[in-house]
Amino acid sequence: MFADNRAARADARRRSAILIKTTLHAVERDLDSIDGPAAISLVTVLSRESWSTSGAPFPEYLRSAIPIRFIAGRRT
Repeated sequence: MFADNRAARADARRRSAILIKTTLHAVERDLDSIDGPAAISLVTVLSRESWSTSGAPFPEYLRSAIPIRFIAGRRT
């Protein structure tokens, strides 16, 4: 019974989700641009450093199993 109620609530949330279409701000000139492999390498290093400072263990799940949560109506 609880699972049925949960599924109904999830379906109601899906039907009431608000998607907002907007425009992006003007592109600013990048004073120190990088791209390609250097950009990927930098993001990898910064992500690992940021994660390690949190004290949390590194995730071990597959990319297809990334835990996400959709919050309908949030505009932040």
